[in-house]
Amino acid sequence: MKKLITLTALIIAITAVSIGAASFQGPWMMPDTTKVNDYVPNAVDLYLPSNPTTGYSWTYEIEDPSIVSLRDEYFSQSMGSNLVGAGGTHWFHISGEQPGTTSVTFRYLRSWETDVPPAEQTTYRLTVNDQRDVMIWGVEVS
Repeated sequence: MKKLITLTALIIAITAVSIGAASFQGPWMMPDTTKVNDYVPNAVDLYLPSNPTTGYSWTYEIEDPSIVSLRDEYFSQSMGSNLVGAGGTHWFHISGEQPGTTSVTFRYLRSWETDVPPAEQTTYRLTVNDQRDVMIWGVEVS
């Protein structure tokens, strides 16, 4: 199950890179993997599956916040319906702030379980060029 979730998160991340920051089109589109090592103008969007009703949520840590900034929002699949306990998608928008290389680590965990490793952890290695375009050049899943 953990490998399936990890694979899903990776596919979603690649999809996010391929569709860019133009609009939210959902996380389940097939990726254009040719974009993984290309620069995306100004920002990268990542869409990670999430279900806060289980107590789990995504947290993130930016290695060097002077290089990239991040904003996020959760979208429930039950928005506008009566689906109780339905999961959704957590959207992360990573913007280039200045040229350099950094990483962002995402952890899917329950905040009160401090002595338990996260259910998921993925680190994205990023480079920002002089035009503040962002490129994901490495992904480490643990």
